[in-house]
Amino acid sequence: MEKFHVRLSLNNMKKIVFLFFLIGAGLTACSYHLQINGSQQNIDGTANTSVEMDSMVAPYRREMLKEFGVVIGSTTTNLVTGRPNSSLGFWICDKLIQQAKDSSIFKNEPVVAFINIGGLRADLPAGNITVGDIYKVMPFDNRVVYLKLSLDRLPEMETYLKEKGGEPIGGFKLLNGKLIFPDNHAKEANYFWVVTSDFLANGGDNMFFFNNPLERIETTILFRDLIIEAVKKEQKITFSGEERINW
Repeated sequence: MEKFHVRLSLNNMKKIVFLFFLIGAGLTACSYHLQINGSQQNIDGTANTSVEMDSMVAPYRREMLKEFGVVIGSTTTNLVTGRPNSSLGFWICDKLIQQAKDSSIFKNEPVVAFINIGGLRADLPAGNITVGDIYKVMPFDNRVVYLKLSLDRLPEMETYLKEKGGEPIGGFKLLNGKLIFPDNHAKEANYFWVVTSDFLANGGDNMFFFNNPLERIETTILFRDLIIEAVKKEQKITFSGEERINW
């Protein structure tokens, strides 16, 4: 097999080991160079068995299982994905808005959240929630982005929600096919802020209504880390299902 090179930080190595653990995949047996925190380990062509590869990653696997098994909170109800109304998606949207409102920048601004079901890869069943559970929900390193949009983007968003059959939203509701804000703040300002992921902000999943915003604020905040901290803070989630999307 052709040689290739992999350079990984310890954290990234741990993430990869966990992702392999999630999907039940074995590491491919081939020759490569692995660098961890500046210390390079070379495995030549003789290291061509899965046993040898497993022995290399075993310490990281054990550490990950220990770290990801830590209970950080619980939920009294099943938080699920699905359309048109997703209790897990709505709860996450509310946490995104709350995080924004806790900052001085958005404290007095109209803020909504808009994400996609495709970014949520697992449900959170009633009971304890571990760090690993959140990684299963969000295995990708998506980052939080804030977009300032004018009100004339709403029709495009309404059409999108209709065509998709619903997506997780927060801060407004879709009633009779129209996005409705809880107060007149956005209407008076003639704009609103959307909290979303960098993937969607860049037009991912055909969310082209996010293109060319009035303003864009990037962050280094990972969705996953924000949710982990939200669970730790809330401890016992009692989020009840509700209809935010009604045609």
